Amino acid sequence: VIGINTMKMSSYYSTASVEGLGFAIPISTAKPIIDELILQGYVSGRPAIGISGRKLPEAVQAYYRLPDGIYVEAVDPASDAFQKGIQAGDTITAIEGVPVETMDDLNVVKNQFQAGETVNLTIYRSGELYSVDVVLVDAASL
Repeated sequence: VIGINTMKMSSYYSTASVEGLGFAIPISTAKPIIDELILQGYVSGRPAIGISGRKLPEAVQAYYRLPDGIYVEAVDPASDAFQKGIQAGDTITAIEGVPVETMDDLNVVKNQFQAGETVNLTIYRSGELYSVDVVLVDAASL
């Protein structure tokens, strides 16, 4: 087991308090990552769609009549998502048929795949839903 020490400091008016937090992860989880960082300087093989997005506030969704989902803010030109026509302003409503509302929701499903595999995204644009197959890229390449 490897311990990862962290410390959180907080201040209420003129006094300071410190709360120590400690976490432990199994060496079998950490060792491959450490070895790859030493060898390459980065961790490869982590899947990425190539978009950045966020959940819009409910008032904004209602005003623009957008469905629940992830509002795409940018698409990396090096990604297959860009090649398939996904663009800023789209809303991702599902991945592999699983409805998503936040990036965390999306990542739970996406991280079950590897770079090079294909996932299906449901995209909302201009009042229409589209289905798009996107090849996941290695996050280190973006």
